[in-house]
Amino acid sequence: MKEKGIIIAAILAGAWLGSRLKIPSGYLIGGMIAGLIVKGIVGSNVPMGSTLSVISQILVAYVIVSNSNVEVIKQHPEVVPVALAYIFVLSAFCLGLAMILNKVFHFDIRTAIFATAPGGLSGMALTMSDAGAETPISMMFHLFRMILVMVTTPILASIFYK
Repeated sequence: MKEKGIIIAAILAGAWLGSRLKIPSGYLIGGMIAGLIVKGIVGSNVPMGSTLSVISQILVAYVIVSNSNVEVIKQHPEVVPVALAYIFVLSAFCLGLAMILNKVFHFDIRTAIFATAPGGLSGMALTMSDAGAETPISMMFHLFRMILVMVTTPILASIFYK
């Protein structure tokens, strides 16, 4: 129980620091990085309650819905086939990477597919767990991807925007 409090404190401190350092999505990225570092040091497994999972899913759904504009599809219907093609190509590429992980690192194919699939961290975590994939391995790939993408994308966008 003491470890859980230490990890929660690290997440809160990391979230605060991430925000103060103006890291993109600083609360999320800072909290994740600090929490994972402290979890690695403490060596504790913190159980996740189903109530917290449901609440977080609802909050993520709210943020996604509140930041979405379905009118864009009506204004630009020509992008729908492009978006679908992009998703198909990206998914095929990720399946190829999954096959490489399966052969080279001997991950089971289900875990490899979830590790390389594009998607949001919370949604992927829930789906991979329900599907029986080795969640810790897949989560490692998604955590690294998410942190790198969320930190580098704003930097690249600002470089190319100039």
